[in-house]
Amino acid sequence: MSEIVTKSVICPKCRQQSATNIIISANTVEEPDIRKAVFDESIFRWKCKKCGFSTRFQHPFLYNDIEHKFMIYFIPQVERQKVVDQKLESQYSDLQDIRKRIVPDINSLKEKIIIFENNYDDLALELTKLAVSEVVAKDTGHNVYSGYFTDIDEEKNTVSFQFFVGGDKRSYIQSTRLDIYKRSVGIIRKYFTKVNAQPGFLNIGREWAKQSLDTYKNSRK
Repeated sequence: MSEIVTKSVICPKCRQQSATNIIISANTVEEPDIRKAVFDESIFRWKCKKCGFSTRFQHPFLYNDIEHKFMIYFIPQVERQKVVDQKLESQYSDLQDIRKRIVPDINSLKEKIIIFENNYDDLALELTKLAVSEVVAKDTGHNVYSGYFTDIDEEKNTVSFQFFVGGDKRSYIQSTRLDIYKRSVGIIRKYFTKVNAQPGFLNIGREWAKQSLDTYKNSRK
């Protein structure tokens, strides 16, 4: 069942304080509707009981999918590369091969869910995304602020990402050959086999990809 806590929230419009129940943890096997609540973001929607003002209320949330063997800990704007929760490590110590991640934003939470549900390698996808983002930056002449995996098409031999570029952070879709992802999978299996065995929740994003790419390049010198 979901783990729910009660928090006092001050409405940004009427400034009235009210008690609000917040879901901080959920298991998709026990509550399959929780996935929809994440993707339509209703789980993060808050409405003032006094004036009716509605807004998105981001709060820490643990998404647990035992069927696909992954757990994602959404911690808004988290910058740490690892979070170790001893209680959770103890609680799920009997489960093998659980991929545990922390993410800083809702889009990254959705991205990881899609990746793991389809049994893709998020480590390899981050390396691929980094390489593609550099191409996008060169082609557009703008900074790439963020990017997310969207699709793998086996028939077209492509892997696609959505990036947000420039000062207005406009959407930019870019695909590359699926072979690039498969090559990244090979790199992960050869040089980064112990990553998923680490205790704690790992922040596998752009910074991880940059550091790992440097490690890979240095190992080949």
